Amino acid sequence: MSTNALRLIGVLLLSLVLSACGFHLKGLGANNRPLPFASVFLDAQGNIAGPLSLALKRTPNLTVTKDAKSAEAVMTVVDQNASKDIQTINSGGKINEYLLIYRVTARVTLKGEQIGPDMTTVVRRSMSYSDNAVLGKGQEEALLWNDMYNDAADQLVRRLAYLKRSPKLPPAGPQSIVPADAITQP
Repeated sequence: MSTNALRLIGVLLLSLVLSACGFHLKGLGANNRPLPFASVFLDAQGNIAGPLSLALKRTPNLTVTKDAKSAEAVMTVVDQNASKDIQTINSGGKINEYLLIYRVTARVTLKGEQIGPDMTTVVRRSMSYSDNAVLGKGQEEALLWNDMYNDAADQLVRRLAYLKRSPKLPPAGPQSIVPADAITQP
């Protein structure tokens, strides 16, 4: 067999293995679970507000409203905390690596009643550091923080599909005007 034929077989085998294991690129494996509500109002301040709003708007079959009264649910960011800790120090006593930690807690209420417990997401990133590249490391840190905000927002939105709706609340989305116990004629 020629090397080209072996390469082709190798590529086909690799693609078969990757497709069989459920591999997909980040962002392409959409969550197919329905949300327990059809519209949401976002009450968020600070660095998470923009990424969380974008993540909610990307969610299919969900409308992000501009006021809480017209929304079926309200998502409130209760707490945010960002910290930068020293992770490693070199033998000269200088900082070698930082650990960036971003923690955000959100609460979802439906018709004034909280559904599910508060959702807390923690995102961590390690960042190497050098006194010789202070400006570049500052830009790298800013990029890491933005990536962490986007990651936290995506995690919170994915968790919305797993919230349980209270049995005393009506189902989400548009409803039929025909009562459930009505007798329909063929």
